[in-house]
Amino acid sequence: MDVIARAESCWGIPHGECREDDPVTITEQAVAALKERVAEEPDNADHAQKLSWALINLAQLLSARREHTRADQVALESVAIMRRVLAR
Repeated sequence: MDVIARAESCWGIPHGECREDDPVTITEQAVAALKERVAEEPDNADHAQKLSWALINLAQLLSARREHTRADQVALESVAIMRRVLAR
């Protein structure tokens, strides 16, 4: 299973049920992989939408850890990506 699929398996379920050691770390890895895909294919809206969704999930995970400043930054990055996608 690739890093994105591993991260997706943690989203929307309680941390205790996630099979990954650290959902934040695996989601950060998924975000990095998705950023690479977006860089390789900047006109592919699907990659941008998946990246935005991954960032929102990362923000939620960070917020649960009380890392609110990072969570806010990540959420704003997600919103900026979606605005660019919708503006096309």
